[in-house]
Amino acid sequence: MAQRKLTIELPQSAEARHNLIQILLQYGLISEKKAHTIEQEEKEHNLSKKSRWAKLADEIHQKAPLKGKSEEFLKQARKFRENFSL
Repeated sequence: MAQRKLTIELPQSAEARHNLIQILLQYGLISEKKAHTIEQEEKEHNLSKKSRWAKLADEIHQKAPLKGKSEEFLKQARKFRENFSL
């Protein structure tokens, strides 16, 4: 049986794209490596569309500078606000 090449326009929805990749894997139409590559390329493509502010917010979220210190920070901010006067 001769093989033919098929081009598929991936859906915009991440959930639908993931489901489509799972179906292709289930029927053996793509390899695990190719599925992983497709998902990684889509993630990178989506990240490149973000604004600089969105990228900065993601970076700050990943680094989590206040992780475990948020309560202490809130106490200090409230204390500062209460004691501040002109």
